Amino acid sequence: MINLLGSRRVRRLLFFIAATVTLFYLMTIVFPEKKYEISPLVFSGIPPTRFVAPGRRKNLKLENVKGFFLQDLAETMEDHFNVFQTRDFGLIPQDYSIDITNKLPPNATQWDHFQAEILRLNQEKLTTMLGVLGYKVLYLFRPSESWHHTGESFYGKESWECLWTRQDGNGTAQWIDAELTPTGIDGAKYLHKSWNKHLGSTNLAMPELFLSSPLSRAADTLIHTFNLTFRNPRPPSPIFVEYLRESFGVDTHNSRRSYTTLKKKYPLFEFEEEFSEFDPLWTSYRDETDESVLHRAKIFLENLFLRRNEIFIAIATHESIIKAILEAVGHRPFPVPIGHMIPVVIKGSWFKSWDPRTEVEKYKMFYKRNRNCTELDPVTDPDAEPEVDMDEFD
Repeated sequence: MINLLGSRRVRRLLFFIAATVTLFYLMTIVFPEKKYEISPLVFSGIPPTRFVAPGRRKNLKLENVKGFFLQDLAETMEDHFNVFQTRDFGLIPQDYSIDITNKLPPNATQWDHFQAEILRLNQEKLTTMLGVLGYKVLYLFRPSESWHHTGESFYGKESWECLWTRQDGNGTAQWIDAELTPTGIDGAKYLHKSWNKHLGSTNLAMPELFLSSPLSRAADTLIHTFNLTFRNPRPPSPIFVEYLRESFGVDTHNSRRSYTTLKKKYPLFEFEEEFSEFDPLWTSYRDETDESVLHRAKIFLENLFLRRNEIFIAIATHESIIKAILEAVGHRPFPVPIGHMIPVVIKGSWFKSWDPRTEVEKYKMFYKRNRNCTELDPVTDPDAEPEVDMDEFD
């Protein structure tokens, strides 16, 4: 009798276990676990390393690979350096590995060698134990002369920064999302000629991806520099990236147009995902800090390395972001004048950490500081705040 009862209990237990397993299996079919998908059209927002590895976290190390360009070298005098008057944009003449030299023809150019070396280095990511995510070459362009540059020259630095930069214009020029001046357009077209002089005939190390700040002066610089409107065959569509914006604050020339207006004005361009209709970053009363600019530059780079496979990338952005990108990858400080460009080789690699947060997650955006203005500061006088014609702007 006892054995019979025991066997019944065993059968009931086994039936319960089988039913539970079956129910769990059916639940996984009906309600599958949502997996985080890495979209190729996201460059801003949340650091992607947050979703890459549960448990022991992975951090992404980004570092400038020195020795390819003169701009990397400490002995290069940046005050006397002009990238467009320097041979090959500053590419250092050299022989790389013997394997590359043997595979290339005797008349191979320095750009042939450079491109072959970058492609060779990218083979490192095939060896998992090295933890290498890949190598990328960024061509960082700073926009040519825009109308806000002429405004600052006309009114003087103090009067401009504390009063006029907050206006929508002066009746002669419009400063909201400042566009290129005629001189600036000519400068961008000069960039096109310079680019063709160095790389146009060889088609080597040409950009496979075009990214731009959503400010008009950056987009127009990218268009004129690479003749995107008239190129045949048509190049890949350039993409507007929110985090490539200039440092945002009270300056109206750093506020962007609406999504609808940009889409109509720049039909060639795509937009990264979740690009908002109206400007989510610009404020009329506080400025972004350098730490915040560095934070979003790091997020942009993480997304670029984790979401895109392109190696050679042209980026039209601004002084503060270029400075932040160089700092983020350990490049020496190197000022980029208006209408100039700096090439940078960057290596991405993984390292593990027990810290529950990645390096980028330790910092936040939107730190603010007051601008040091006194008598000319319109923020201290509400009646002095400029009226912005949003209908015209949008």
